[in-house]
Amino acid sequence: MGFAVFQFVVKPNASKDALPEVPFPSSPVSQVADKPNIVVVVADDLGYTDLGSYGSEIETPNLDNLAKNGVQFSQFHVGAACSPSRAMLMTGVDNHLVGLGVFNENTIASNQKGIEGYEGKLNKSAASLSEVFLDSGYHTYIAGKWHLGYGAENSPPVFGFQRSFVQLEGGAGHFNELPVIPLQRKARYREDGRNASLPKNFYSSDFYTDKLISYIDQDAPSGRPFFAVLAYTAPHWPLQAKQETIQKYEERYRLGYELLARQRMQSLVEKGLLDSPKEPHPYVNDDLKRWDSLTAEEQKYEARRMAVYAAMIDDMDNAFGRFVSHLKDVGKYENTLFVFLSDNGAEGHEMDYLVPLIELSTMFGIDCCDNSYENLGKANSFIDLGPHWARASIGPHRIYKGFPTQGGIIAPAFISGKGVQKNRQFHQFASVKDIFPTLLDYAEIDRHGSYYNGRKVHPIEGKSMLEMLSGNSDTVHSGKAMMGWELFGKHSVRFGDWKLLRMPPPYGENQWELYDLSNDPSESNNLAATQPEMLEKMIGKWEEYQKAANIVLPGKTWWTY
Repeated sequence: MGFAVFQFVVKPNASKDALPEVPFPSSPVSQVADKPNIVVVVADDLGYTDLGSYGSEIETPNLDNLAKNGVQFSQFHVGAACSPSRAMLMTGVDNHLVGLGVFNENTIASNQKGIEGYEGKLNKSAASLSEVFLDSGYHTYIAGKWHLGYGAENSPPVFGFQRSFVQLEGGAGHFNELPVIPLQRKARYREDGRNASLPKNFYSSDFYTDKLISYIDQDAPSGRPFFAVLAYTAPHWPLQAKQETIQKYEERYRLGYELLARQRMQSLVEKGLLDSPKEPHPYVNDDLKRWDSLTAEEQKYEARRMAVYAAMIDDMDNAFGRFVSHLKDVGKYENTLFVFLSDNGAEGHEMDYLVPLIELSTMFGIDCCDNSYENLGKANSFIDLGPHWARASIGPHRIYKGFPTQGGIIAPAFISGKGVQKNRQFHQFASVKDIFPTLLDYAEIDRHGSYYNGRKVHPIEGKSMLEMLSGNSDTVHSGKAMMGWELFGKHSVRFGDWKLLRMPPPYGENQWELYDLSNDPSESNNLAATQPEMLEKMIGKWEEYQKAANIVLPGKTWWTY
């Protein structure tokens, strides 16, 4: 299994991009002076068990402290990949309605072309969080990954971000502009809508943190609160981290990925996030190599791969810790709400076959890819996590990023801040679409309906979690919460604790699968043959979702995913 090249081939910048005007809050300071600050932190491809608070051995004390001092989710649902999740985060609306019914502009099937919602970039058919907060008098910032459109006409200022420095593609090097796209000259960035380059001594987690701090400090004299998105690109491949951090984990994974999966599963139980330990779900054909079948050199190499991944997460946590310390130093911490989530499940695809393609790009002066053991994790290495280690990252769930299975759509998430209950775990269904209305209610901003700023928009679909967060309610959705997913033709729908799923070969048999998640969170027991009435009911739910979200399943394509 693996990504196909199509995912990474992107259109070049238009030479005459119309630069957007930089927006500015218009409401009087007096109307917002006492409002809370909002910080949304998004990790990139972080797996369910990759934080200490979710059972990991990786050192993440700063994020763990926020999780402990807030509400931690065990059933928080996102999209199966980064761009759909980010579209839903920004709008509170299903990604198929707001432009990301496809992964990006280059993955539109012939039968999806020209259909609203399938532009491969965020459209204006919904109000965005940033424009609503800007219109309400907030400063609005984003630093990190964007992946919602490449051109200036789809850059953050167009959607209400006053200040922004963003990586445009789905991934890039963490020390330089190494592209994650075969044969592309370099990764691309924009600051305030304009093409930008990286400084010397760039390291992604540190740089994005420092950028956001600079934006906050520059506007501090205004007296306005801020809405900020800190969109880390860690731990998305290529896996690269500080060498001193990698050394911390050099020996930690020498006993292998199978033991790590069992240890993390047990830790989930001890932390109250899982009822009982479960065997990791087998992957397609269960063709993974057992650790004891590897040679000593292969084991050493694999342990180093995981050490680099762990170091990226450790580095991200340290960078975030500096951000929190700075807010405390300038007196803004106590009045700030923090939302943390990963954008999808752990990444388990194998990317090694892309390396020869990227090596061809040396003709463009790109220094890649020395994947010798001694060089792993450095700026000119290019490795991924792979399915073996991802099996530990997804915990009890099935498969990983890119799939509408639980392993692809459940992410670590927590909310912490003034007025939020401390040391609470929430074990019911919640989703990325719920963040939008929650933040509006927390900041006491009126919700819009079918119109915003004179244009017709999709109403917010998510449910506010504020009453639950404050301890005044034990639920967010009713027992019949419903949500659907579709990406590259693989699709599913959830209604209550029941889930309907269909995937084409080689991932499935293109037949409906039915699961009762209340006692089968790993989707191990297909009940389609033994529960015909429930199967029929759930097919009806899929058809209901398909109509409401205008799902257009892709016709024949030349790619695989």
